[in-house]
Amino acid sequence: MTNSSNILRLKELKEKNNAIILAHYYVEPEIQEIADFLGDSLALAQQAKETDADVILFCGVKFMAETAKILNPQKIVLMPDVSTGCSLADLSPASDLKEWKNSFENPFLVSYINCSAEVKAISDVICTSSNAEKILKSIPKDKTILFATDRYLGSYIKEKLGIEMKVWKDYCVVHQNFSEEHLLKLIENNADAEVVAHPECSDNLLKYADFVGSTTGIINYTKENSSNKFIVLTELGILHQLQKLSPHKEFLMVNNIEGECNICKDMKKNTIEGMILALENLSPQIIIDEDLRKKALIPLELMLKLSE
Repeated sequence: MTNSSNILRLKELKEKNNAIILAHYYVEPEIQEIADFLGDSLALAQQAKETDADVILFCGVKFMAETAKILNPQKIVLMPDVSTGCSLADLSPASDLKEWKNSFENPFLVSYINCSAEVKAISDVICTSSNAEKILKSIPKDKTILFATDRYLGSYIKEKLGIEMKVWKDYCVVHQNFSEEHLLKLIENNADAEVVAHPECSDNLLKYADFVGSTTGIINYTKENSSNKFIVLTELGILHQLQKLSPHKEFLMVNNIEGECNICKDMKKNTIEGMILALENLSPQIIIDEDLRKKALIPLELMLKLSE
C-alpha cells in the first residue's frame, strides 16, 4: 500500500523539478494510481513527445525510457531502476539484425518498439502492437518487408493482412510462457467467457482468442463488450485497470507453465521508493549518444506521423 507521506513527497518533487510520471499498464497498481499518464507503448511515446515537463520519470522498462529520450533530447529522462530489461530488446542485438537486413534485396525493416536504440537506428520504421497493421499497410509494395523483434506479433499480422513478410526469430519470454493447459481448463470451466490475448502470445494460444490486441485494445474491448467474463492472456499488471474500468465484470488471468501468475519481473522493479530517489537525485538518467539518437529518431517520427 502506498503511504500518504510517499505520495506527498512525490508531489513535492514533481513540482520542484517540473516532472511528469509516465507508466505502463504492467507496473504495480500503486504506481499506476499515481502516474500522470498511464498507457501502452504507443500512447506513452506520443505523450513523451508532447509533454512540456522538464523531467520525465518513466516507470516501465528501459527501451520505453530510451524512446522518451530519443524524442526529447533536451529533457531529463529518469527511471526508478535502469536494470529493467526486456527480453525482446535484450535478445535482438543490432549487429545481428543489420546482417539479417543486409541479406535481402530492397529491404524495409519494421521494428517493434520493444527494441534497443541501436536497433531503432537501423530500422526504417517503428511499430507497436496498437499500430502494426496500419504501419505495414503503408509500406510500398516493391519493398522486401522485414519484421523484428517479436516473431508472434509478426506472424499474427502477416497472416491477418495476407502479406509477404520475413519475420525475425525472437519473442517476449513472459507471453511465450503462458500455459495452454491452464487456458483450456479455464475455457472448459467458463463457457460464457471470452478470451482476450496480446499478439505477443504464441500461435497455439492466439487460436483460442475471441479478441487479439494491445493492452489498450484489450482494456477497451472488455469495457465495451457485452460479455461479463473474460479470460486474459497478457501480463498480470493489466488486471488493475481491467477491474477499475469494469468493476462488475470478472477477469480470469491465465497462469504461466509453472502454474504461477504470469508477471514481468522487470516491470515490477519499479517502486515508489525508487521513484522518490530518482526525483531527489535526478538519477539514474537515460543517456543516448547524439548520433545514435538522431538515427533512431527518424523511424520513430515516421511511426508517429503514420499513427496520426
